Amino acid sequence: MSDKYLSTGEAARLCAVTPDTILKWIKSGRLPARRTGGGHFRIREDDVGGLSLGPARAVSAPASPAGRRHFQYCWEYNARDGHPLPGCVECVVYRTRAQRCYEVIKLAAATGHQRIFCKGTCEDCDYYRKVHEQDTNVLVVSDNQILTALLKREAARASFNLETTHCEYHCSALVDSFRPDYVLLDCSLGEQRTQDICAHLLEDPRLPLVRIILAARAGEFPRECDRAVFARIEKPFGIDDIAECLDGISGDADADGERG
Repeated sequence: MSDKYLSTGEAARLCAVTPDTILKWIKSGRLPARRTGGGHFRIREDDVGGLSLGPARAVSAPASPAGRRHFQYCWEYNARDGHPLPGCVECVVYRTRAQRCYEVIKLAAATGHQRIFCKGTCEDCDYYRKVHEQDTNVLVVSDNQILTALLKREAARASFNLETTHCEYHCSALVDSFRPDYVLLDCSLGEQRTQDICAHLLEDPRLPLVRIILAARAGEFPRECDRAVFARIEKPFGIDDIAECLDGISGDADADGERG
């Protein structure tokens, strides 16, 4: 396995595509990449090699996993020629990167929700129906290949969309297209690494509403993550255990709503 990293231009030449295509693959999560201190993408040569067909042939983008939800913010959904409308950039939803405009609208009008596309109730809105009715996205971060392979095999019968990744860099790339509602962190990654990933997820402006679930054996949950964690699941676990955990979270939220 090579530890050599390529620039987007070098990767584009190797795959016989444009640098823009490489960027699209990175931002969609189809090609793992990391950022330099200056904010530039670097791609591991082995990852590019798996896509390369040589200089004489163009390569098509890798297929998206079945059932993956491509999330869009409201301003992306209503954009013109790829650019948000002028009013959108003044809206609190855009400024805070709140994931769901229909949640923000429940707050006081003084919050700054511009209601640019609100012609009636949220239930009348095409964007609301598209996003609100989508299945939940769950991202599992674990370097246990046996576990992730098992989860992928079981994913077809799950009531939620599942993606897995083994490292922080791939996790960050996936977020652009997959936008997880929940991130399940395997604590076997190590205590410090688990803490770091928790911190990065909570600071990521693309995921203002993400909920973190820790997975570990009984008595092995790192206490340092307590304030960042929404739920816990004991190992070993499978798809049914994740579903049960999500159902429990949903049930608690419904109960809180009834009490409120």
